[in-house]
Amino acid sequence: MPHLQTYLLKGLTELRSGGATFSGTAAEIYAAGVADRVSELDNALSALRLTMDFVMDLGNQPSPDPDVFRYHYENFVLRVIGFVDRAHRLVGSALLMDKAKFESIGGNRFVQEQVRTNHPDIHAALQSVTQAVESYRGPRNELIHAAAFTSRELGLFQSIRQFGVDTDGIDVEELARRHFSEGSREIALTIAHLVEALTTLLDSLAPHFTIAAEHNDGNPQKKSAPERADQA
Repeated sequence: MPHLQTYLLKGLTELRSGGATFSGTAAEIYAAGVADRVSELDNALSALRLTMDFVMDLGNQPSPDPDVFRYHYENFVLRVIGFVDRAHRLVGSALLMDKAKFESIGGNRFVQEQVRTNHPDIHAALQSVTQAVESYRGPRNELIHAAAFTSRELGLFQSIRQFGVDTDGIDVEELARRHFSEGSREIALTIAHLVEALTTLLDSLAPHFTIAAEHNDGNPQKKSAPERADQA
């Protein structure tokens, strides 16, 4: 945090004066890079929690709209797989790997190969992140390449709503609320698994952060003030 704080203050000072670049030590730039990666994970978790809240609210509405559920659930499926890439990029930044390699196609495999032998605890933590969301990979690929999300229950609710089908006294709205509540619980459980896996990953990286925090480098490097201050 001390390295990150001095780095951000430098950027803000330079931005206020209208400068284009500012000097940062290797430790400061490292701290800022890692903080960016962690922020990406935090922001993604916040987005998943918002989705969970929207779906949970559907379970309390008198007449929940299945199209609204589909929209939010698709958003969840599309976002949740991204944690795998974000986690691997955090490791790549934390261990000072070649950025061009860990951010390219096949970057996750590159990171895994680097940590498999030398850092088995980090490798295991990355595997846990992957396992927490792996069941959504197929549905996510379907959404991207084939069709909108659907299920047996969702199809029933949509057809009855669209065609005004007489349900012979069956409380369809209550069934829909129950189904959407189950969806919110599924999302909550996935978030919990992700938080646990990401916490383990950060714990496995902690010794490397400690070494970086104690580093003192007097050789400054140049960075763009507007770019860094905007991320701050």
